[in-house]
Amino acid sequence: MDVKRKGRYDRNAFASCLLALGAVLTSGWWLVGTALACAAIAFALVSRKALKEDATLRGTGFSLAGFLVSLGVLLFVTVGPSLLSLLLFTIAPPPQ
Repeated sequence: MDVKRKGRYDRNAFASCLLALGAVLTSGWWLVGTALACAAIAFALVSRKALKEDATLRGTGFSLAGFLVSLGVLLFVTVGPSLLSLLLFTIAPPPQ
């Protein structure tokens, strides 16, 4: 029984997934978590471009997972709550 593999994995996809995991683990430190999440999104986008150009590469799932997890970290853990609190302070009535 011979199993054929599609091809080699894209390194940027793995890097995106690992950076996203790092962003989740370091989300308590706002700046580090944000930087890792932004880097993971950048690697995921570069990986998606490479995966579309070369049909023999694998790693679409890793790229997508890295992108979605990083987006979740940005929206729900690091940048999102900061922007929400800024918005609430902006529209709040002044104290009397």
